[in-house]
Amino acid sequence: MPSFSQYRISILCLITTLFPLFSGFGVVTASAQETYSLQDCLELARQSHPQIQIQYFKTIQAEELSKAAKTEFLPKLEAGYSFMYRDKINSYDIEGMSFPANTHDNYNFDITLTQPLFTGFSILENYRLAKLGIKQAQAEEELARLEITYETVAAYFNYLKQLKFAETAARTVARLKAQARDSQLFFDNELIPLNDLLYSKVKLSQALQQQRRVKTGVLLNRARLATIIQIDRDSTFTVTDEPSQESMDFSLDKATAIALSKRPELNLANYAIASAGHQVKLAQSEYYPNLYLQANHTRMGNKFTVDGDDITSTPYNTYVSIGATWKLWEWGRRGHQVKGARAAVEEARRTLKQVEDEIALEIKNNFENAATSYRNIATAAEEVELGKENYRVTKLRYQNQLSTATEVLDSQAALTEAEASYYNALYEYNIQLAGLARSAGVENWQTINSIQLATAIEKSSSDHPPKTKGRAQNQ
Repeated sequence: MPSFSQYRISILCLITTLFPLFSGFGVVTASAQETYSLQDCLELARQSHPQIQIQYFKTIQAEELSKAAKTEFLPKLEAGYSFMYRDKINSYDIEGMSFPANTHDNYNFDITLTQPLFTGFSILENYRLAKLGIKQAQAEEELARLEITYETVAAYFNYLKQLKFAETAARTVARLKAQARDSQLFFDNELIPLNDLLYSKVKLSQALQQQRRVKTGVLLNRARLATIIQIDRDSTFTVTDEPSQESMDFSLDKATAIALSKRPELNLANYAIASAGHQVKLAQSEYYPNLYLQANHTRMGNKFTVDGDDITSTPYNTYVSIGATWKLWEWGRRGHQVKGARAAVEEARRTLKQVEDEIALEIKNNFENAATSYRNIATAAEEVELGKENYRVTKLRYQNQLSTATEVLDSQAALTEAEASYYNALYEYNIQLAGLARSAGVENWQTINSIQLATAIEKSSSDHPPKTKGRAQNQ
């Protein structure tokens, strides 16, 4: 039977173990000054992130360029005013009499109104390209919003994960400090050898180093989230612990179908095909003549008021004309431009196929990884409970001299690893759900459940042209 001294040591060890264990919780979160929910972070990021603001101004830029392109259909008004001085005056003789042909001072004013009649469809194609530019900018703005949403959610749960790792590290240090005290008591009473005491202290030192690394990870992940939501990077704040443990109630096929109908990258790829088609017509427009209508009014004189010079009988003149210009020979330049534009159409079509393949692969990766993480949550939670019980039993056996310090430290390490695995599975699941939403082209993964495929496909067809050969030929 154990001696009275062993019972006394066991009681002391139990007290020194339980006190730091209960006092070690909440070490990291106690200093938090501000708390943000996930929705708070998303709203701040969407309102203030530079990437979203950049795309917003790009959309405004595209709209203004479209308005500028529209003005090319309208007549243009130009005016000119000039002055010329002659040091010698020309004259002509009639029947022995000399008459001046001009004056020293010459002022000229003209105003011209030009209306394009036919430009080989170049004005029309440029306008269509500008209108398409608005849709491209809007798709890029939507893409930026999706990307920032994903980055915010990922940074949010990575910060939460680091906070949990910090709590786990604090509990681990507390347990190892208690174990080191137990070992010191046992060693002082000559119940364990010196190497067991040294091993306990080594493990405590390693845990303290790991705790410092985890605290650094907390600071870095908090700074990352602060940068995304555009607050002071050095501010101290925490976030609400609201991970989702809901299962995905949709199939991979449904998620893929939604992604292939809603992803902004697909719209951009289709817009690139349409843009390349307009570039073909723009290159072909140089085969045609340019026709224009022009009205002109001129005035001249020897004073700045351009009201005549008492020499010219018609100081004012107005005319209307129709003109045409036609490039007849340029050594095949236009033909090469058209062929190059057609090659760009084929390139854009191949790019669309590549984007579709990448999207399908991306959503499969996110779906499968999320499903694996979801299954791991329950397994990891069970592992934590088993680890706690194993540590409790092993610790109790050690206090009664029925197990070694190595077994206690091993059970402690297993418990720490189990807790880390649980938090990793839980928060990685939420990050992968955010990635799944991003790859499906929606802001929230739960939206996938509520989307009807027919509705999504109908919206997709209205957002970008259908992918058929006839569409490209008609461009």
